[in-house]
Amino acid sequence: MKIRIRENQSEEIEGLTTEYPYAFHHINLADTRVPWHWHEELEFNYIVSGTAVFTTANQSCVFKKGEAFFINTNILCTLASSEEGQPCIVDSHLFHPAFLGGHFKSIFSTKYLEPVLQNKHLELLEFRGTDACQKKLLELLRRAALLQKKENTEFQTRNIFSEIWLLLLEELQNTEVPSGSVKGVSQDRIQTMIAFIQQNYREKLSLEDIARSASVSKSECLRCFRSSIHRTPFEYLLDYRIESAERLLRTTDASVLDIALQTGFSNSAYFGKLFKEARGVPPGLYRKTHGQFKKK
Repeated sequence: MKIRIRENQSEEIEGLTTEYPYAFHHINLADTRVPWHWHEELEFNYIVSGTAVFTTANQSCVFKKGEAFFINTNILCTLASSEEGQPCIVDSHLFHPAFLGGHFKSIFSTKYLEPVLQNKHLELLEFRGTDACQKKLLELLRRAALLQKKENTEFQTRNIFSEIWLLLLEELQNTEVPSGSVKGVSQDRIQTMIAFIQQNYREKLSLEDIARSASVSKSECLRCFRSSIHRTPFEYLLDYRIESAERLLRTTDASVLDIALQTGFSNSAYFGKLFKEARGVPPGLYRKTHGQFKKK
């Protein structure tokens, strides 16, 4: 599975449509990079094997095989294997609130979904199998994954997630949600600045440019990045440029020089040096190993 990011840096969910606003992804974190992103859709992740680290701007949690977690709407986050190079398989279920809530302001939406969606302090809910409610929810997530191997299972899938949602609400009643959260002004700012970088990464950007995009000072820009994603704006900019170049190396036959210039690097030598530092191999060798583009 490839992670696709919209221009505002929110994730575009592969396979999710207006007609059926649910998608299932079976992800191997050894070969899938999940950058910092957010999306409107709700998400349940079940760890099939290995160990994963889920990180938001506010916390970081480790999940092992047989555990799962829920991610609320529009949460800035990233996901990775706990050990680089070690396989970690994750079953990811994503759905728009309309999947369960139906039409706007329905009782399903206002009574059952909105208390969660509007809870600004709820980023993450963990399911470790520590009680009967959690064990039942984990079993339903496994059943939902198996169901996706069959055809014509849309109704059954929605029914399962209706059960899962009721269990989530039950679990939430017994869970103390942290009151400290960066959702709100700080998260709005970091999301605005990340979106600005994504839209303008090909250009020469200054700290002042990035700060101005969110109408904040340079010091506040640095504080937002360091406190939220634990990176400086320029570290994030470099990461994004490398990820963009990586995608072009895989999917096009453009020259290394052209890719360097398209992704904001001044020359191919500097690009090659930074790419090798980030990915362990030079751009040309990476393309030979991972390239998908076939010349006619």
